[in-house]
Amino acid sequence: MALVRILFATDLHGSTKAFLKFLKAIKLYKANVGILGGDLTGKLIVAIEKQENGTYHTEFMGRSYQLDSDVSLNEIMVQIQDTGYYAFVASKDEIQRFANDPQFASDTFNLLAAKRLEEWMHLAKPRLEGTGINVYFTGGNDDRLELDDVLRASETMIFAESRVVTLEGEHEMISTGYTNITPWKCPRDIPEEELYVRIEKLAEKVTDLKSAIFNLHAPPKESTIDVCTKLDTSFDPPRALIGQETPGGSAAVRKAIETFQPLAGLHGHIHEARGVDKIGRTLCFNPGSEYTEGTLKSVVLNVSKEKVESYQFLSG
Repeated sequence: MALVRILFATDLHGSTKAFLKFLKAIKLYKANVGILGGDLTGKLIVAIEKQENGTYHTEFMGRSYQLDSDVSLNEIMVQIQDTGYYAFVASKDEIQRFANDPQFASDTFNLLAAKRLEEWMHLAKPRLEGTGINVYFTGGNDDRLELDDVLRASETMIFAESRVVTLEGEHEMISTGYTNITPWKCPRDIPEEELYVRIEKLAEKVTDLKSAIFNLHAPPKESTIDVCTKLDTSFDPPRALIGQETPGGSAAVRKAIETFQPLAGLHGHIHEARGVDKIGRTLCFNPGSEYTEGTLKSVVLNVSKEKVESYQFLSG
């Protein structure tokens, strides 16, 4: 019985520390295949003001920092990077422009996010070249479409969005980072009907659904892996209603899982809903995410053509 060992992680949101742990874990757990789910890019920019006297000032994680050397500047930039955020070192005038000019702010974010992804591709190359290990990845609903060209350009990782790929010659996998509509109005949020059609078109290209893997960023709705804190959407941005929970997954994804019954579903999106659920014959996984801590949450699956033989959730 041929087994394929898969290491799956998702929602790294720009954390270089978590990304390096992902690359290390692939070898550590002797995976044949690595799969990195969506939401690769960070959420925030941290401005670092370069002052006239050559020092720097920033506010980060509730603390104020006065940085009087390049060494201290680099130290805080590494901290910012490891939490998944982007450091924007600029003059006071540039920072004011960033705050007041939406187009400049958007362009700056795209530049910083693209640079981080390019750095990740550079880090992956020497760690994966010559190993024979294939690593597949997609964007997620948070990831801007403009960044897909950066992902496609990777020389050592395989951009799997809206494709059918075959893992180790054994398991066809479909992938999409698009999700159902969220209160955050993310770049790849689409209506449930449109999401189902997108998944259905991919699934119809699969020749053996019983051994297939569905790598779908959104978890199936009303499962144990889509429970999240309820939001008050009368505010912009929405506010968390502490102590109240709601399903945050996708009805389209659930319908697709129920209809096509693949071997396994790989999901993310809802960071706090770590776990596994069974829908018909399909085991659906969400490894969760704690990217701001630089922690890698992942799951290792050992799969045969017939079933998921075993799995283990990892954290570190």
